[in-house]
Amino acid sequence: MRAKSHLIIRIVGVVALSALLIMLFGCKDKRPFTVSGQVINEATGKGLSGVTLGCGSYGIAVTDSEGKWVKVGLQGTVTITPTSPGWVFDPQNLKVTKATKDLSIKARPDGKVVIKVGAGGSHAFAVKNNGTVWACGRNEFGQLGDGTTTDRHTPVQVNGLSNVKAITGGNTHTVALTNDGAVWTWGRNDCGQLGDGTETNRLTPFQIGGLSNITAIASGGNHTVALKDDCTVWVWGDNTDGQLGDGTRGTYRITPVQVSGLGNIIAITAGYSHTVALKDDGTVWAWGSNSDGELGGGATSLPRLTPDVVSDLSNVSAIIAGFYYTAALKNDGTVWAWGRNDMGQLGDDTTSTPRPTPVVVSGLSNVTAITAGMSHTVALKNDGTVWAWGRNDMGQLGDGTTSTPRLTPVVVSGLSNVTAITAGLSHTVALKDDGTVWAWGYNAYGQLGDGTTSDRSAPVQVFLNQ
Repeated sequence: MRAKSHLIIRIVGVVALSALLIMLFGCKDKRPFTVSGQVINEATGKGLSGVTLGCGSYGIAVTDSEGKWVKVGLQGTVTITPTSPGWVFDPQNLKVTKATKDLSIKARPDGKVVIKVGAGGSHAFAVKNNGTVWACGRNEFGQLGDGTTTDRHTPVQVNGLSNVKAITGGNTHTVALTNDGAVWTWGRNDCGQLGDGTETNRLTPFQIGGLSNITAIASGGNHTVALKDDCTVWVWGDNTDGQLGDGTRGTYRITPVQVSGLGNIIAITAGYSHTVALKDDGTVWAWGSNSDGELGGGATSLPRLTPDVVSDLSNVSAIIAGFYYTAALKNDGTVWAWGRNDMGQLGDDTTSTPRPTPVVVSGLSNVTAITAGMSHTVALKNDGTVWAWGRNDMGQLGDGTTSTPRLTPVVVSGLSNVTAITAGLSHTVALKDDGTVWAWGYNAYGQLGDGTTSDRSAPVQVFLNQ
């Protein structure tokens, strides 16, 4: 028994001596120090927020809203392994020593992160960084492109489509632009809105022949618009109100035709039955229906069959069309709107008769992007917040209410770090800088992608785990 006790004492003594030696010599050069850095989104060059930097047993450091991080109390050499769902980091491992002060980590999506969003009447889309497209919502006419006519409450992959860089939807059809400048369409085709030379619905994407070098696309109610790299505009589909701009009215087109007398165009958009283009000189041109003054000519009138300039408007950097109204973003970050205003969608604190000339949206500045639904309008500010106004009976403004219309902008609840926005008829979709997608508003067809058919008055995350 005594021998056993002596053995234990010896072991304890050795351990104690070892600990003392480590304290005296082993940690001599491992005094605490501070390291800071930033995680950079490789695609945007901006800081990537929400990233956790794992430091093993030494704890963690979490980035702030600008992607910056600081870790205090590191000892010796520590390997930092950044980990965040959906992202790959370069380098993946950082060797940190006392001499290290500032580090930069590049981040890129890993193929599961969304880089673009789009919306149609009652459906929504997400484009992942690997070029695949995922869709949810109404699918009566095959507008989700998965080969069925079954509504989807969570996103499913669009069949046979890759290398997509932009996507948009009309009421019940969808249009995609691929990296090679080709246009693909699917869904309803009763007015030739697919541009494939037929009037047959398509349940999967079909490439439009004879159309190349496209740089931008837009969808109206039942017509489609494309911008070529030579700055000309091409259109097809419904032409009831002259929205194709080829000088005719009534006869729809099942293949693309060029808009008459229009050049130097850098952006396009489409409402239910009117079309709008932005020239490189900052002027806006419009054609089609003008029942509510949506063409901005100073009066409501019969449809206009060819493009004409919107009066009293200049220095425009972006445009968007709602059902029977239009909005423009100026270079100074202000938003101007005109046309139908029955739900306050023009944002000038009125629900007056239609406005046939542009009015400024009240109390809104520093805007970087705009989108529009049937009767609601949404803006993205440079601080990553989202603001909305207009109709709100289904929560499409995202402020936590289903109140009467909002006549001036209100902030969308609990949403930050947003990089892109898009709107369907009565729902809205936002993309955050971490590659997650959030949606709110009307959800009867599952277009919010949260697995339900319940309307949402505040943002919910779209299920995109594939």
